[in-house]
Amino acid sequence: MRVFFLTLFLVFPAFLNMVFAQDYLWPTDSGTYLSATFGETRSAHFHAGLDIKTWGREGYRVFAAEDGILYRLAVTERGYGNAIYLKHPDNTYTTYAHLQRFNSEFQSLADSVRMMDHSFVMDENFESDAIPVKKGDVIGYTGSTGIGPPHFHFEIRDSLQNPINALSANFPIKDELPPVFSSIIIEPISKESRVEQKATSLYKRAQKTGNGYDFGTIEMDGVAGLAVNVYDQANDVYNAYAVHQLTLMQGADTLFHEVLDSFKFEQEEEMFLDRIAPFGSEKRGHQRLYGKEGHNNPFYLIDKEESRIEAPSKPTTYTIVAQDYFGNTSKANVTLIKDSTHDSNSESSDWLNPNEWYWSENWFSPDQHSTLSFKDLEGLFLSSDHKVVNHPDNHSMFEFLSLKPDSTYRIDTRDKDLRIRFKPNTFFDTTLIATARTLNADSNRVVNILPVNAPLKKNYMIEYFLGDHFEKDQKYGFYRIEPEDGDLSYVDSELKGKTLWGFPSEFGNFEIVADNEPPRLSDMKLVKTDYGKWFITVKVTDELSGIDSSSAIFEVNDERGIAEYDYEEELIRYYHPDFTPENENTVRLFVKDKAGNEIEMVSSLPLTGQ
Repeated sequence: MRVFFLTLFLVFPAFLNMVFAQDYLWPTDSGTYLSATFGETRSAHFHAGLDIKTWGREGYRVFAAEDGILYRLAVTERGYGNAIYLKHPDNTYTTYAHLQRFNSEFQSLADSVRMMDHSFVMDENFESDAIPVKKGDVIGYTGSTGIGPPHFHFEIRDSLQNPINALSANFPIKDELPPVFSSIIIEPISKESRVEQKATSLYKRAQKTGNGYDFGTIEMDGVAGLAVNVYDQANDVYNAYAVHQLTLMQGADTLFHEVLDSFKFEQEEEMFLDRIAPFGSEKRGHQRLYGKEGHNNPFYLIDKEESRIEAPSKPTTYTIVAQDYFGNTSKANVTLIKDSTHDSNSESSDWLNPNEWYWSENWFSPDQHSTLSFKDLEGLFLSSDHKVVNHPDNHSMFEFLSLKPDSTYRIDTRDKDLRIRFKPNTFFDTTLIATARTLNADSNRVVNILPVNAPLKKNYMIEYFLGDHFEKDQKYGFYRIEPEDGDLSYVDSELKGKTLWGFPSEFGNFEIVADNEPPRLSDMKLVKTDYGKWFITVKVTDELSGIDSSSAIFEVNDERGIAEYDYEEELIRYYHPDFTPENENTVRLFVKDKAGNEIEMVSSLPLTGQ
């Protein structure tokens, strides 16, 4: 349980006011409309800034928001893309990301670094050069690098490089609209808990009422927690934003309160505990209204034990209050009551397909009605925290493990073909997992590591001995089978002899597939931009493992340039600061995929018609 006292409400805003005593300039001329705000859910982190709309276009000017010096320039394939970091006299920082290009001075600096080894990516600190920047200077141009579509990402960071909600700078954003409640999740917290007589979480849509929203009455037994999907709005646009504050109340008693004002980058993994998906989905759009064991969430200011709700004996209404940064507020009610008809003796015992199991940290439901903990499982003990259990319906074998967060684990299956390794602090809390091996319809081997949505702090390692299944000259790799659509996503893999090593960042079902096909190159073009720069682009595709952009070598007229890879557009672009095409241009491009298959293209490209 975490309860923070009122002094936090007084001190933290005072700190923000101190940070933003200076008058920050709005950092672009694309307009003052946002596409995303601070603290929103991303695939593996909280959003650290504001995304400013650029209306599907690139090339709007980007301005220094305050006087300072150039602190850092970075170019990355994913994430921030082309990014500028400025340091200001009060030791705060501003960040400008997804840029199309830098201004001429900064671009020359970046070119001088990248052309030394023709590397696409760079991350260089220029603080010691003390290159001055004045407020309002054009430092770059908006783009879509790192991740599209075109937009501009802006951050303000404190003196310790912690991101702060940039709306605190009192920028001219017009927002007179209240947040919108979309849906709620009620999740059973304990092994004995049930929601509407099931051992799974319940998803329910909100109903609009005259003065707010209502989720109706829900029957439960035991202890449950709430999570809501709620989004903010703004005038004249249709984007959905994060709310600034969320509060859970019962009568006049505040049970939970969070404020999205600041976090540390090392706290980003807290997103996996704070944001959850409905049962059967991986879309983490619901924010918990209680703190999970092991959390260190910087947004939680009040987290009382009563936010984990004991089934009330009579109908009891809980109120959820959502407020945006500008004070617009919405409320939603949910009424809970103890289910007096629940009978644990009548629960099913037929195990479902493992992908339909419901998981909590230290128990699971194989049939969505009954629940089992590690000690309940009947099977062969391999150690005090490792059991082999046969599925009672299809006779497949699972190995269950109860893993503590502060320990190192090396898990070997009985036949020693499969080994899984976890470093300390991979988990937030003691976690129950299950592993199995199966064959799919194509006779490819599949490693199952459940639960799919388990929150992890770091990568782990899988070793699989292929043995008699090994075929020479096959480029094997692990591929995660995506639950939503069945697509395969490559996992960093390495084949050592007949043992395949993989380094996933999440649990799931992992298929072992051989990728022996090289990438395909096509559609070579000579392009001149509206700002006068020449490029050559080549379409590059790979069906399985994907492109290893670091392997690319791109030469034009025997002059090596930088091979810039756009993974969304599936293009490799030839960039050289001094490139001007000749009437006839000889182009050479070499590239590998992540499985090591390679292709080389040598071709002629005329200037005629460009």
